[in-house]
Amino acid sequence: MNQQEWTDQLEHEEFSDLGVCPNGPNTNFGTHTHEQHTIQVVLRGFLIVKDSHGQKTYHVGERLEVPAGTTHQAKCGPAGCTFLVGVKEEK
Repeated sequence: MNQQEWTDQLEHEEFSDLGVCPNGPNTNFGTHTHEQHTIQVVLRGFLIVKDSHGQKTYHVGERLEVPAGTTHQAKCGPAGCTFLVGVKEEK
């Protein structure tokens, strides 16, 4: 899917505050949590995420959902990473 198709899909799934986040090479987000359920869809490059379940690399077209309060680490690949990000109210 392209960016617009992902945006439409995520809006249909009730995600809001959707935006594109370009990040430079090897951007390291460190250990953190989010206050809301968060989704990220990789549009360019790749994103490495580590949490209590292990480590996984997310490539173009893959989506990552992080429930509110989940402790995790994230790092972009050497060419940087751009992702579509949004949040959803947990019910």
